Amino acid sequence: MYNYEKSNGGIMTGGLPKTKAYHRFQQRCDYYETDLQLCELLVRDFVSIADSTSSVAVALGSTKAQHPRLGQLNSLRTRQIRGGHLRQTLSASFVKDIYEDFVEFFGETMTRAAQKGIDPGRFAGEVKLDFQARDILAAGSWDNLVALISQRIFRALENERKTALLISKVSTRLGLTIDTAVIDAAMPYLDARHMLVHQDGRADDQYRRNYPGIAAPRGKIRLDNAFIAATRSTIDGLARAIDAQIIAHNLVRPEHMCP
Repeated sequence: MYNYEKSNGGIMTGGLPKTKAYHRFQQRCDYYETDLQLCELLVRDFVSIADSTSSVAVALGSTKAQHPRLGQLNSLRTRQIRGGHLRQTLSASFVKDIYEDFVEFFGETMTRAAQKGIDPGRFAGEVKLDFQARDILAAGSWDNLVALISQRIFRALENERKTALLISKVSTRLGLTIDTAVIDAAMPYLDARHMLVHQDGRADDQYRRNYPGIAAPRGKIRLDNAFIAATRSTIDGLARAIDAQIIAHNLVRPEHMCP
C-alpha cells in the first residue's frame, strides 16, 4: 500500500500559511485517498476469501438474484479480476478528480486575487467577454461582479484544453513565477486525466513522447500505487507552490486565509 506522506518529498505544509482554497483542495484529495486505501483493504480481504462451488454473490452473503453481476463462480481468478477492476476504476477516478479539483482551486485562486485587486489590463489580457446588462445587475455587488468576470476569463482560458498553457496564462495574469521543475513534475499526471477521460487510459503517441518515464504497458497507463502516489504529491506540490506565490504577492484577503 502506498504512503502519500512518505512519497511527498516534504511537501506537507505543516504550519505554513495557506489559503482556504488550497485547504479545500487538500481536504478533497485526502477524501479520495481514503477511498483508495479503504478499497485496497477491502479488495485484499475479498481476494483472500475461500473458494467455493457457489457464486461470488453467495460467498459475500447475498444471492445471484440480488446481485446478478456477481453470479460468477467464487474462484480466486474471479475474485482477482473483480477486485482488480474495482481498484483500477477508483484509481482512474482519483486521477480525474484530483485534476478537476486542482482546476477548481486554480480558478478560485484567480477570483480571490481579482477581488483583492490586480492590474486589470494584465488580468484580462487578450480575452474578450460579452455581458448582458442583466448579468451585471444580477451580480449584486462589486465582489460578485469581479468573481463573474474572473470565472469567465478562466473558462475561456480553460477551453483551450491545454493544461500547461492554462497554468502559464493564469500565472502571467497574476504575476506569479512558478518553478518550471514543479510544473514539469505535475504535468504527466495532469495530462493523464485527458487520456483516461477520452481514451480509456490509452496513452497516445504525443503523451508517450512527452513523458517516456510513465509506464504504459500495452499502450495503457499503469495506474499502480506508485503512479497514484506521484499524482497526489506532484499536483499537490504545484498547488502549494501557486498558493505560496499568491500569499507572497499579497493577492488574497485575510478572510480568504486559513486561520
